[in-house]
Amino acid sequence: MIDEAHTGTESEGKSDDHPIALGGFSAFEMACFLDALETPFVFGDPQLSFEQWAAALHLATMWSFDDLRNSIISQVDKITEKATTFDLLDVSLKCRVEKWLHPAYEALCRRKDSFTDDEVERLGLKRAAAIWRIRETLGFERTPEIPPSSPCCSKKVICWNCERDVFQRQPSRDNGDKKGPPEPPPNRVLELIQREDALRFP
Repeated sequence: MIDEAHTGTESEGKSDDHPIALGGFSAFEMACFLDALETPFVFGDPQLSFEQWAAALHLATMWSFDDLRNSIISQVDKITEKATTFDLLDVSLKCRVEKWLHPAYEALCRRKDSFTDDEVERLGLKRAAAIWRIRETLGFERTPEIPPSSPCCSKKVICWNCERDVFQRQPSRDNGDKKGPPEPPPNRVLELIQREDALRFP
């Protein structure tokens, strides 16, 4: 049943002394895949971590176990908040789950902290540059107009010395009672993400 065309050698897979060599995954991923296979027989929600589900999803995608893949995706949907944005982004791209991609990109576009060197390397230069362009665009759109009473600048010029004070004194728009510039609406962030070729689903 197992011949050379499928295994690469005539004897591979036909005895314990000549097992089929599998590659492209780790022992951890295989263990998680087997755990995921057993979940239909477990009562209640299986207690697997995000990392375990992601590892199982990788092999289910690689080997086209479509029913298992859909089941794993449903489980991961319940615990996405336990994953880091970068982990969710990696799994989305590696396992081709498009619905996790834009929320991950949006979180990166909205976060206040700059990227570390490791994060830029993890994103790749083109994707990191695309997210920076979006962050820069949102930053310009959120910059308030300096009122005439600003202590050290005119109305038409942005003064970085008193910007914080301006944010505190200027009435917020669409931002509740929070001080500072208003957050951009979700559809605006999504619109900017969809314009970037580097952020499209492959």
